[in-house]
Amino acid sequence: MIAFLDNALFSLTWPLPLIVIVLSMLVFAVAAYLARSLDLGGAAGAFVMGVVVLWSTGFGGFLLLLLFFVSSNIVGKISKKLRSRGQVAEISEKKGHRRDLMQVLANGLMAVLAALMWLLSSKDIALVMFGAAVAEATADTFAGEIGRLSSREPVSILTLRPVPRGLSGGVTLLGVFAAFAASAVIALCLYLWFPGVSVAGAVLAGTLGFAGSVIDSYLGAGVQAIYYDSEEKTFSEKEEKDGRKLELSRGIRWIDNDIVNLMSNVFSAVFALGMGMLVLK
Repeated sequence: MIAFLDNALFSLTWPLPLIVIVLSMLVFAVAAYLARSLDLGGAAGAFVMGVVVLWSTGFGGFLLLLLFFVSSNIVGKISKKLRSRGQVAEISEKKGHRRDLMQVLANGLMAVLAALMWLLSSKDIALVMFGAAVAEATADTFAGEIGRLSSREPVSILTLRPVPRGLSGGVTLLGVFAAFAASAVIALCLYLWFPGVSVAGAVLAGTLGFAGSVIDSYLGAGVQAIYYDSEEKTFSEKEEKDGRKLELSRGIRWIDNDIVNLMSNVFSAVFALGMGMLVLK
């Protein structure tokens, strides 16, 4: 089916393929904005990202990226609804569920670079790098959203001591399993949708995607800025609340969740590229 779609699109007379891609991505971006999944900046970033990925990798890469976006939004909304019913206290996050440009770049920039690498080189290792980047972004999202539904309180990945629900660096067994399952699904789709990707390449992409989500937790527990609200006795990712400057409780002030997501995504993609060069033929 993917080969049929690619042939149907790219067999059109130039510049029709580019026009179709641009118009299609514009529809997707507007739909995501109207559905309040993305803000204006996020929609613009997703539009450019979609055009580059579809043009570079065809429908295989686009569908893999779309799988991440759609599944992440669905699980995020379900998780939010279930948590609101349970009225579980959580820390105050810096941003809501409507992704902005920085969030889009943190989760998709490395995938775009890998897609361009594939376009220029046609080497299958670029597809493994692409898959690892998408797998990490998906695994991290699933770990956070599904992990919060755990009946057990999260523990710090560094100290194994209980931490407030929603605090970066906190992990649960349910969240770890969700991350592993999400990365495995992305790896399977990578293998099925790209004939040039071997079983070993798909396993490498999935493994490093999952490893990146673990690195994300370590970075969240070690260097991400977390603030303490002395009046409400709660932690927050926000530097201010109601006009009050909050005290930095831990981490580095300029490293927020977006930076942590970008760092862990870079880790997965770069290691997939490096290890792929070493172990894949």
